Amino acid sequence: MTTPNTPTPSPAPSPTPRSGGRGPAGFRSLRRMMMASTVGLAAMALAACGAATAITGTDSSSSTTASTTATTETVAGGLASIDTHVDEDDLTWDAADEQTITLADSGSTSDSDAVSIDGSTVTITAGGVYRITGSLSDGQVVVAAAEDETVTLVLDGAAIASSSGPGISVTSADEVTISLASGTENSVADGSGYSVADDATPVAAIASASDLTIAGDGSLTVTGSTNDGISSSDGLAILGGTLSVTAADDGIRGKDYVSLTGGDVTISAGDDALKSDNATDADRGWVLVSGGTLSIDAGDDAITGEQAVEISGGTVDITASYEGIESASILISGGDISVTSSDDGLNAVASDDSETSDDAETAGGFGPGGGMGDDGSTLTISGGTLAVDAEGDGLDSNGSLTISGGETTVNGPTNAGNGAVDVNGSYIVTGGSLVTADAGGMVVSPSEDSEHPAVQFSLSSAANAGDTLEVQDSSGTTVATITLTKASAAIIATGDQVVDGESYTLVSDGTELATATAGEITASGMGGAGGGRGTGPRG
Repeated sequence: MTTPNTPTPSPAPSPTPRSGGRGPAGFRSLRRMMMASTVGLAAMALAACGAATAITGTDSSSSTTASTTATTETVAGGLASIDTHVDEDDLTWDAADEQTITLADSGSTSDSDAVSIDGSTVTITAGGVYRITGSLSDGQVVVAAAEDETVTLVLDGAAIASSSGPGISVTSADEVTISLASGTENSVADGSGYSVADDATPVAAIASASDLTIAGDGSLTVTGSTNDGISSSDGLAILGGTLSVTAADDGIRGKDYVSLTGGDVTISAGDDALKSDNATDADRGWVLVSGGTLSIDAGDDAITGEQAVEISGGTVDITASYEGIESASILISGGDISVTSSDDGLNAVASDDSETSDDAETAGGFGPGGGMGDDGSTLTISGGTLAVDAEGDGLDSNGSLTISGGETTVNGPTNAGNGAVDVNGSYIVTGGSLVTADAGGMVVSPSEDSEHPAVQFSLSSAANAGDTLEVQDSSGTTVATITLTKASAAIIATGDQVVDGESYTLVSDGTELATATAGEITASGMGGAGGGRGTGPRG
């Protein structure tokens, strides 16, 4: 038997639904971890953090072996230190141990005693590696193995559609890996308007009650017509493959965590796109993106973790969302990120039932760190490139904002009720760069104890969309640049090249538009009430 090449991506965490609120203990635990990662404690390796980038098939006269060549990467960042279910041993197997399943509307077949076939339903009852080919126009593949067994499904040109339930349903197993055979196209779809009896699995085209890993370098198209596209009640790791997910509700959900370490993933979701919503367990409810390419069109949040979200690598392109990234603790430590939102671009917010939110007090609203009350949430930017285009607040933290690295630009709102930056607590800049543009109705500058101040330019006539503006120091050196996506009258820059008391000039195409002195804020506005959770339109 010949085994097609099947790539293996790196480990992933799993998310939890956003019902209810975030438990205070879990929130504080993850928040401390995320904060620690910004001061050098983030170098801890993920316990099973191999980023398997290729599975090669090696032919010999006696056997064919599907093996995994792992390129191990240490993912820097607070969330990478949390153990997940991913085990590289599950990504390697001997082709001689594979069992085959051939799907067909006229009658599916298998050479395995652990596979039962009842009409159009194919059920796997034991651990092992199963290579699946063929198609079902209205059927289902079910995994119902023992709770301590591992199952690998190798999709090798498989097309599975069901009108009355998930296309792939994992009701029991320790963990399941879906490996996409190299060079193959695969698809899984569910029907519309169905429910799952006894909540045995989530309602999704690929629904799993167990930890789920997606690996390989083939392609997979997933269509969730009732609720989600891919959903796990435990953890979900995406290590590789080309995935296209369309969902009526959430695109990809892991209740405990979602970890994206590789692959090319495109999500179109009526509600949230990439989501983890465990609100109770101390080290769960998080999303980590450390590699791969992610493209999102979301009806509500593009990326949301009930307790934490971290982006430490890869490319993230959020082309449409209500809010781009939302969590109690947000850390941007790497990657190339673009966010477009109709409300807040990044929104750090604790749930109403968290202890920090209960203890928060209104803390003045003008100038440095302006805002209502610090709810204990954190937004930290320590690396990477981040471009935000928001109609609400660009960077909104109901707690603190810390910038220590990276290059960030924010094209903020055209209405005066929001601002490019809105911070309720402390706003500290120790490095990196941030340049913002908006209507100028609300101005929030770094706190007085910030290492670097801001320089603010107020234009009597708004600069136009498409203009590229440069902030230059007294020697003519450009310290910050932004290209406007909409007309803007207020430009603010801060970062490690902005020095308190120094004079700066705003230039467009060689023409001086304004001059200003760093640390002198000429206008201030009140921070908004803070963006809450779950306020977006539901698709």
